[in-house]
Amino acid sequence: MVRFSIFVTEPVPGIDAELTMLKDADIRIKDRFLDRVESEDLRDVDAVIAGDSKITRESLKGANRLKVIGRLGAGVDSVDVEACTDMGILVFNAPGLNAQSVAEHIMGLMVAVAKKFRTVDALVRSGRWAEKAHHIGYELFGKTLGIVGLGNIGSRLAKMAQAFGMETVAYDPYIPAEKASSLNVKLVDLETLLRNSDFISINAPLTKETKGLIGEGQLRMMKRNTILINTARGGLVDEKALYEALRNNWIAGAGIDVLENEPVAEHPLFKLENVILTPHTASWTVESFRRVVSTVCENILKTLNGGIPDNLVNPEVLDRPRR
Repeated sequence: MVRFSIFVTEPVPGIDAELTMLKDADIRIKDRFLDRVESEDLRDVDAVIAGDSKITRESLKGANRLKVIGRLGAGVDSVDVEACTDMGILVFNAPGLNAQSVAEHIMGLMVAVAKKFRTVDALVRSGRWAEKAHHIGYELFGKTLGIVGLGNIGSRLAKMAQAFGMETVAYDPYIPAEKASSLNVKLVDLETLLRNSDFISINAPLTKETKGLIGEGQLRMMKRNTILINTARGGLVDEKALYEALRNNWIAGAGIDVLENEPVAEHPLFKLENVILTPHTASWTVESFRRVVSTVCENILKTLNGGIPDNLVNPEVLDRPRR
């Protein structure tokens, strides 16, 4: 007998195997990614497993019996949490479960940009082997990595970078000095990090305070050989300023997994050789999805049976009558 109705906002790799724990539920998976979840998709739904499609106040107009939204990851900026709270809908996330995959992706981008993989791969494919002398890369060993945000991802990244023989510094006003010290990471202010790092990885959440954290002024502080990596959120970096910085060689290169508006068919960054772009897939590994989906499904089942989900981001809903 079907007890619950659950909607998955978009296709998720390997999700079918993990959904078996919800055997008493009617599960519907959207067949394609949409920028915004349609209101009609939330009608007569008890729970939502949310990917990157935005759940807005407009989306929620159709949510006549929605009780809980589980976010596949740490960030909840794709969900209008305030609107959910107004409607008595619980929202929870799954922090830390994709940290290993994201940290590995960052290291991959650092190596790929430093070694100019995009350019030299094209040389081979186009029969221009002899041009390799014009596209020499450089090592990570002995370089300084500046980490903006020393949370789950930043901490793992620091350990990986140290294994490459890199020095690690970080800016994070919320991390105690003892934790940084235990990771062999030196805490510094943002300007010091920007001026002295050879590689900079943005791992901060997108908030009102961090939006536009890296703009023209910050990019001009960086060294000409700096490589900037952003796998966090697009709004943290001013993309127009980044384009100018890359085009005019204020910095050496960039590895970008996130853009302010996604998905995107055209962008000025597409024209540049010194940037490698990935489509918000830093966490997209078999292992990461298995951990995240399993945890979200367990939490949804717990909530629909009257419990309180772990990692609840709007606990004030608990003071109201439950749906």
